[in-house]
Amino acid sequence: MTKESYQPDYIIRKRRKATWYWSWASFVLIILLGSIGLGYWLSERQYRGFGSANERLGNLRSQLEESNNSLIHWQQQYQVEHQVTAQLKKEIQKLNTQIHNLEKEKQAFLRIFDPNAVESGLQIASFVWESVGGKVDEFSFRLMLIQAGQQQRDVSGSYSITLVGKENGKDKSYSLQELEALSLQDTQFKFRYVGSHRGTFNIPENFEPELVRVQVTSSGRGGETLLQDYPWQDSSQQQTPNEVEENNVG
Repeated sequence: MTKESYQPDYIIRKRRKATWYWSWASFVLIILLGSIGLGYWLSERQYRGFGSANERLGNLRSQLEESNNSLIHWQQQYQVEHQVTAQLKKEIQKLNTQIHNLEKEKQAFLRIFDPNAVESGLQIASFVWESVGGKVDEFSFRLMLIQAGQQQRDVSGSYSITLVGKENGKDKSYSLQELEALSLQDTQFKFRYVGSHRGTFNIPENFEPELVRVQVTSSGRGGETLLQDYPWQDSSQQQTPNEVEENNVG
């Protein structure tokens, strides 16, 4: 065995002091405790942030629910007010029409007893109609005839009322007798001063009225025929008193 190949069986190292190990153990323990503390602090902060976010979310949901309830309340109130306003408009329109018709009839009565009336003899004082109970196909009517000027004797004769319009795109007309709204006896009249005639009629299916034609014929010697057309208006059409005067009153 040579000297170079000789290796000792043991390596002797210098032993470290116990304080060195305690120092490292303390350092590691401090790092560990610091990490635990930092983790706890971060978790607590995250938990608080999560709770605050949940609280804000709850508040927002409460505000949204209150807003929705308020919106529903105002929508319902608006609908009620809108319906009331629409109903009031219809009632006002109906009353305006009735007032105007009564004014026309008053003027007709005045003509009856006016000996100096320019127009004398048999006249159509007024013809009006309105929906029955808001229905779109059932109407009531009132026809008022007068004898103006000198009333030396009764005037008699007959009248007819005809609906003129279109049915399935074609011209069509229906008399109230055809619709069984008037009988032959109902259309006869005889009066000295004023004759008032009332009745109801139904609009045939698929028929669209365009005007109402009233024809009055007096009998006897010197008899005459009066013809008056009234453009159709119903309660579903918005109209002013002026339009009523022009379209629905004679």
